[in-house]
Amino acid sequence: MEKSQRDIVVAIVLAILIIVVLVVFALLIFLTFIKRKRLLEREQELMKIQFAEELLKSQLEIQEQTLRNISHEIHDNIGQILSLVALNLNLLKSPDVDRLNSTTNLVEKAINDLRTLSKILNPEQILKVGLKEALEVELQHLEKSGKFSVDMQVDAGFREPNAEKTIILYRMAQEVLNNIIKHAEANHVYVQLSKNEDCFTIVIGDNGKGFDTCVNHTSGIGHQNLHKRASMINTEVKVISSPGSGTEIAFKLF
Repeated sequence: MEKSQRDIVVAIVLAILIIVVLVVFALLIFLTFIKRKRLLEREQELMKIQFAEELLKSQLEIQEQTLRNISHEIHDNIGQILSLVALNLNLLKSPDVDRLNSTTNLVEKAINDLRTLSKILNPEQILKVGLKEALEVELQHLEKSGKFSVDMQVDAGFREPNAEKTIILYRMAQEVLNNIIKHAEANHVYVQLSKNEDCFTIVIGDNGKGFDTCVNHTSGIGHQNLHKRASMINTEVKVISSPGSGTEIAFKLF
């Protein structure tokens, strides 16, 4: 009888120990879950802050680039056109239909150039006109410089990305175009926009000197900025180049 009672006590004690162990184990799992959840929430909040900072940085860089474009455009194109208009007006001492028509055309061209500049005056305008038209304006600037021929192809299925991604993608494209101007020694630049079921793709290429992709060309600040921005909007950056064969950079947004 005593042995039976002892067995019952032992069984109860073992049951209590098992329950305590299970409770402690469950508590540890719960605390670990809470800790990981809070860590994930902090990481998500940090990513939101970083994304907002990068978006603001991109907007400021776009504004700086736009101001540079405006300065060059006013100096090289619009100022010259308006000077010719003033000269023609001074020469209009008597009715001259041909000269009057020429002056009218110059004024219209100056107005159109100013409208083109206004389309990329700030990020809000870029969102209004869309990524496609904003890139078209960038190519127009290159073409007007007289140093580049340009080409742009847009697939029929192309759809504009959302606002935040548009700003960052546009800034990434600007950075690539600036690198072409500074380093590529090219005379032709092309842009391709496409979209399929899996991803949206921007391709920017040139016919410049190219480089060996096996050599580490990704350590520069420009490439680091591209990859940093790309990672924030779930975008893959692919570089295709070889010496003497130009360069092609593709942004694939998933």
